[in-house]
Amino acid sequence: MPALDETGEEGFLVGLRRCGCNPQKRDGVIVFSVVPIDGSRAGESIETGVEVEELAAWPSAPPHWVHLPTSMTFDHSNTRPSPIPDWLKHSRSVSNWGNAKEPAQAWIAHVRAVLEEA
Repeated sequence: MPALDETGEEGFLVGLRRCGCNPQKRDGVIVFSVVPIDGSRAGESIETGVEVEELAAWPSAPPHWVHLPTSMTFDHSNTRPSPIPDWLKHSRSVSNWGNAKEPAQAWIAHVRAVLEEA
């Protein structure tokens, strides 16, 4: 079980920093950059985010929505407006959650996989 300061929003931030990300809070969304390894955006730094309200159960449960600039498009995606202007949040479920030693690293891997579909 993670330490109290490693849960919720603060735990998400701590994990991202430990993984070398520089997260920033913008309009109620934790924003950080991810570089996809494959796909049309491979090697490109892409800003992504997670809404703070989705981090209440972190790391026991991962966020469901991946926030991205509207320039990121997918063939199929259930979207809703993001609190960040000109961004959308995309519905993306995570499979087999809960066994990573570093949950933030698992989240970054999930986002990279999502970006490979763009």
